[in-house]
Amino acid sequence: MQRFLLVSGSEKGGQYFEEVLRAQADTELRSCSGSAQALALLQEGEAFDYCILNAPLADELGIHLSKTLAAETQAQILVLAPQERFDTMRERLQPLGVMLLPKPVSRQVLLSSIELMQAVQTRLGLLQNQNRQLERQLSEMKLINRAKCVLISALGMSEAQAHKHMERQAMNQRITKHEVALNVLKLYEDRR
Repeated sequence: MQRFLLVSGSEKGGQYFEEVLRAQADTELRSCSGSAQALALLQEGEAFDYCILNAPLADELGIHLSKTLAAETQAQILVLAPQERFDTMRERLQPLGVMLLPKPVSRQVLLSSIELMQAVQTRLGLLQNQNRQLERQLSEMKLINRAKCVLISALGMSEAQAHKHMERQAMNQRITKHEVALNVLKLYEDRR
């Protein structure tokens, strides 16, 4: 389920964008008129995949809310900015990764922008998963190297011997080198 936050200072604009967003498959939509309401939702623990701001909002132009969303969430943010404020908003928000479109916006451009946001979010999710996997591998490598150092200091092995010992233990016990490292650390670090 894709979670959208729509913040629109204009009731008519809000209805239009709400209609477009509700037509999206597998979508949950929360709507509000101002920055304060949107920030209250975030403070209550609401999480959104996509935030669309129809500027100006009821209580501000939309810059403060956009900056807060960019800093505190992983959501893709699209700001629909008035023509006369577009350049100013772009200068302040684009460096934060906020997407902007000048108003008025046709239905087709809005739908294309939503599809682009969804593609970016999918790609970002894949990169985050890859990053988590690499972090896990790095953590395992650090643990294995720490276990090797313990074997070197406790048993007087060389690095090559410690490496071979751990590989042999993993093979003989049919467990991973990570598990061997945990066992080594448990056994020898407890003796210190």
